[in-house]
Amino acid sequence: MTKALIFDSSAIITLALNDLLYILEPLKKKFKGEFYIAPSVKQEIIDKPLTEKRFMLEALFIKKLLEKNVLTHYYNNAIQKEEERILETANTTFHSDRGAVKILHSGEASCLALFKEIDADKKAVVIDERTTRMLCEAPWNLKRLLETKLHARIDSKVDNYASFQDFNLIRSSELALMAFKLGIIDLPGKKEEVLEALLYASRFKGCAISSKEIEEAKNMF
Repeated sequence: MTKALIFDSSAIITLALNDLLYILEPLKKKFKGEFYIAPSVKQEIIDKPLTEKRFMLEALFIKKLLEKNVLTHYYNNAIQKEEERILETANTTFHSDRGAVKILHSGEASCLALFKEIDADKKAVVIDERTTRMLCEAPWNLKRLLETKLHARIDSKVDNYASFQDFNLIRSSELALMAFKLGIIDLPGKKEEVLEALLYASRFKGCAISSKEIEEAKNMF
């Protein structure tokens, strides 16, 4: 059985900002599969940040994960073409009176394209960004969110929803929980305190997880 996780920039950044990049190497050994990043994601979390002093250190830590083969950069022409198709579909799905509403960027689209390209028995995209998750899991709720956010009536091409139904998505918070369960994260304090700290740290650093979901996740342990 082959297994793969495809990492979006949002999830890697959440882990980096919480000093949790170190969990990826032991998690990969336990997972016994591959951890991939797509070309547009590499551009966002390594190539571009290395040119900006403010983000160079985080980029170097992430680059080290590539050099140690914890993360694998996966590229071919088919991914690029599929990324372009996904971007076109997603960014013409919702419309206001001002025109099409752009909801997806290259990084997220490349992750979805890579998910389709990889031949694995079990696979998922690790993504913390809310809009893409809603597009794949509850596009009708995304429509309502856009109306609230833009203060405008939003029309949608409902037929496009089917293009985003078959993706498996998880968040960095779920990886942190797994790392805690496996003993990879070992922090002082009661179990409930550590779980709450991990989940809220993920939320405050960009992971789209609600207070209700945090309480539910804590109760699972």
